[in-house]
Amino acid sequence: MVTNVLLTGVGGQGIITASSVLAEACRRAGWQLKKSEVHGMSQRGGSVISYVRFSPDEPVHSPLIPEGAADLMLAFEPLEALRQISQTRKGAKVLVEERRIPPMTVSTGACVYPEDCLERLLASGREVRVIPALERALELGEPRTANTVMLGAASALLALPHKAWDAALRARLKPKALDVNLKAFADGRAMT
Repeated sequence: MVTNVLLTGVGGQGIITASSVLAEACRRAGWQLKKSEVHGMSQRGGSVISYVRFSPDEPVHSPLIPEGAADLMLAFEPLEALRQISQTRKGAKVLVEERRIPPMTVSTGACVYPEDCLERLLASGREVRVIPALERALELGEPRTANTVMLGAASALLALPHKAWDAALRARLKPKALDVNLKAFADGRAMT
């Protein structure tokens, strides 16, 4: 069976790094996989989306997740989660960081950030869990590990072996940041 994971957020939150670690863990486990990403205006705080599709026992033919077929969404920002919720299937698991990062249209006053993002996500028919990833990353003294906290939380919901995750983190992260990221991953895993 193919598992579809959608990662979404804003440029600079580490979505591409997180999806690369997930893809590497799949590769290290010997699974079939495809990965794709949409950067948008990521360097200006724009939307970033990454798709990772994998299977231990059947071919994965496309890197794109069909509409309404994502099994798991890691949302690093609530409004981005709301924008992508239709990409998930009913009953999908959604891990969302509650920290808001207003888009440029909100910052300029052209639009208003919806106050009810989390409520709308919770009412979507998906299994939504709020993950305080940035809060935990700040406690670790390294805010850039929030993406790794989210990835750790996701790891508890995926059947990938722990040794594949460990090898992927070691392969994809800079050695000087490895120890704090391993701690962030373990803390995230304990949150789900």
